[in-house]
Amino acid sequence: MSITKTQKKAFWEDVLDYLSCILGGIIYSVGMNTLILPFGLYIGNLTGIAKIILELLQRAFPNLHDATGLILLALNIPLLIIAFSSINRKFFMKTLITVITVSVMMMFIPVRAIIPGLEDMLTLAIIGGIICGFGVGLSLRSGGSSGGVDILGVLFSLKKPDFSVGRVSLFISLIVYVYALFTSPPVILVYSVIFTLIYSLVVDKVHYQNVKISVMVISKNREILQYIIDETHRSATYWQGQGAYTGGDYLVINTVVSKYELLRLRRGLLELDPQAFVVENNSVNVTGYFPSHFF
Repeated sequence: MSITKTQKKAFWEDVLDYLSCILGGIIYSVGMNTLILPFGLYIGNLTGIAKIILELLQRAFPNLHDATGLILLALNIPLLIIAFSSINRKFFMKTLITVITVSVMMMFIPVRAIIPGLEDMLTLAIIGGIICGFGVGLSLRSGGSSGGVDILGVLFSLKKPDFSVGRVSLFISLIVYVYALFTSPPVILVYSVIFTLIYSLVVDKVHYQNVKISVMVISKNREILQYIIDETHRSATYWQGQGAYTGGDYLVINTVVSKYELLRLRRGLLELDPQAFVVENNSVNVTGYFPSHFF
């Protein structure tokens, strides 16, 4: 019976993750097509590369309409193959759904400003960065990505824990900026950089991968040890302790998890032992083997 409950819980968690990936893709697409692209701003990721390719094609074929979404889908195919073969099957499926959502939405949402009177470039860069970054961060937090450099970011993060998705995005941005430098007014480049910086910051804030939390649990329930291993796929160090006030014997458990893993761990700990005493130390530095978990 407990296995059935666990399977049912896992199923609905997966469904929620897939829906969050779709929602994240929609939010990103709306932000791009209504706040960024109508004003000629560039984003330093694969969407920016797709915009560059479209502009080059339109010089050869002036009647070519906006096909950023279609070009984006074509560019994502080899990266999706990388995700399928090198990262994780579940990550691949969630990313595939997000990429399809972004490509379709960007093809069907008209590229035009929808907020009357909003033409200040700085305001557009800030609002666009927040909205687009939140959409991508939501997909990443749900176990997928919007494709493009996010896949490369996840791949690098798995290999090198010090990397983050946002940092990889900033590095790839240089290609887009060099193009914008020679083809657009300097003001476009300046506000594109501001937009991409805010976008990358919001992605890293919404996506909990890089925030590490030290957790100390004081409890009498030894099942907590196995729960930490099964739920977070982390290990832990434990020792026997004694309460100074009650004199009772307790288990003192210490582990380190990501902020995303902490959300799940906290719920399970309270279910196993409502009387457990949990101490959390935010943003600790970890030296040693601490793999990034996305799934």
